[in-house]
Amino acid sequence: MKIIICALAAAISLATYAQNGPKYEKVPGVVIVHSPKSTGVHVGTPSIVILSNGDYIACHDMYGDPIKPKRLVRVFLSKDKGKTWQFQTQVDNIHWAGLFTIHDTVYLIGREGINHSMAITRSYNAGKTWDSLSILKERKTKEDGFHGSSTPVVFYKGRVYKGYDHIFPDDKGKWMSNNRSFIMSASVTDNLMSPKAWTYSSSLDLPDSIDGTGWLETNAVLGRDGAIKGIVRIASEQGMHAGFYSLQSDTKIDLASVRKIDFPGGATKFNVMWDPVTKKYWSLINYPATILRQYKKRAGGMRSILALTYSEDLISWKIQSLVLATEDVNFHAFQYVDWQFEGKDIVFVSRTAYDDGEGGSLNYHDANFITFHRIENYSESKTPAAFEYLLK
Repeated sequence: MKIIICALAAAISLATYAQNGPKYEKVPGVVIVHSPKSTGVHVGTPSIVILSNGDYIACHDMYGDPIKPKRLVRVFLSKDKGKTWQFQTQVDNIHWAGLFTIHDTVYLIGREGINHSMAITRSYNAGKTWDSLSILKERKTKEDGFHGSSTPVVFYKGRVYKGYDHIFPDDKGKWMSNNRSFIMSASVTDNLMSPKAWTYSSSLDLPDSIDGTGWLETNAVLGRDGAIKGIVRIASEQGMHAGFYSLQSDTKIDLASVRKIDFPGGATKFNVMWDPVTKKYWSLINYPATILRQYKKRAGGMRSILALTYSEDLISWKIQSLVLATEDVNFHAFQYVDWQFEGKDIVFVSRTAYDDGEGGSLNYHDANFITFHRIENYSESKTPAAFEYLLK
């Protein structure tokens, strides 16, 4: 019990530590949270939304042996466009969660910590206080659960759509092999805290015809044809494609639409969103550069390069620019990025593994920072000359 209490107290203090402690000048971006490797506590699942007054709300969860089985999300507010961040509160018993807003009501949807069911909560005051968790969908057995991460939501014809996954134990060690992708939706005028408000599509596991052991972290995206699409991360060795399907209705997946698409960075978590200004779809992805690939290194383990990509049709994707990059694929990462358009800019938060003068990260996956970043004039952004060799 003492270990858990001490770890949680240290975790809570991270908010002031990141803002008032040492300045990590070599760490890219603005440090929101720092959790040294020595604590045994790692930070994950960053998410960000922008309120109507221009303020930003960001959150993240935490994991590691010292805080098991406790699950929590910590919420931060920035009133100066991401230059500084203030700790708001801690939301207990939820993780793998993402933010979205409807008329400045902030929602947080993720996995309930103890029973692994799907849960939601909301805040009416910029993340200072939150309603009690509401369980939207119960797990079926002691072994299954739900996962959605900080993937985006889509608003269309008065409804909000969110991609999600029903996860089961892996089959014979094949990662994600029993995961089932689906898309949930609700009317924006309904009480989203009520399980009765939500409709669920049929669910689908990765077809045998698509390379990869399984899929996860479904994106709900509105296609140009007016149908909601599911774009899904695939655990493949090369990491250059993603899963794709279309909804036939809010309750049914069009099985004839299921396919893979060329998508650099498809082996790690990504967010896809439509931009009505440029008339393109955009995504920030982890690019698995050939020049950095080690022997038998899978693309999902290469997260030290963050690239901005775009598509006009969701099927063919191109790299606009490399945004962040290092050669250290073992201990550096800019991953699980969540982002928003803001005028001509893109703002994003990253689960960042990087040097900190205190031993660095445990590894690329178990990150020690949550960082904030801005891509100015994203549609015209270019790869820095120092990074160009990584694209060869």
